[in-house]
Amino acid sequence: MCHFMPDHIWLATGGKNGSFNRKAMSVLRNREVTLIPDLGATERWREKSALLADICKRAVVSDMLERLATDEQRSRGLDIADFFLTVPTQRQILQQMIRRNPALQLLINELDLELVK
Repeated sequence: MCHFMPDHIWLATGGKNGSFNRKAMSVLRNREVTLIPDLGATERWREKSALLADICKRAVVSDMLERLATDEQRSRGLDIADFFLTVPTQRQILQQMIRRNPALQLLINELDLELVK
C-alpha cells in the first residue's frame, strides 16, 4: 500500500486473523490509527481493537471495504491492497495507451512531456 499511498504508514498484521496482539500493536503507541480489516474480518477486528485503547491516541475500525465489496469479493476475503491492485495506476494507463498507439510515445518524447498527478 505504500506504493499507492506513500504519505501514510502501513502496517500488515498477517492476514484476516493476523498477529493482532498487544505486543505487535505496541509500535502504534500514541498514534492515530485506522484499521482496515480484510473482508469478513471487520467484526473480529472491532472486538480486537479494544487492545488499542490504551496504546493508541485514537483507533477506528473502518468498514469501508465491507460497504464497497461485491458478494464475489467478500467470498474471496479481499484486503485493501487487492482493491488497489485491480485499479491501474496512471503510469499503467499511459503504457496501455502507448501500446495501442505508439505515436503517443513520439509525441511525449518530442514535446518533453511528463506524467503528473
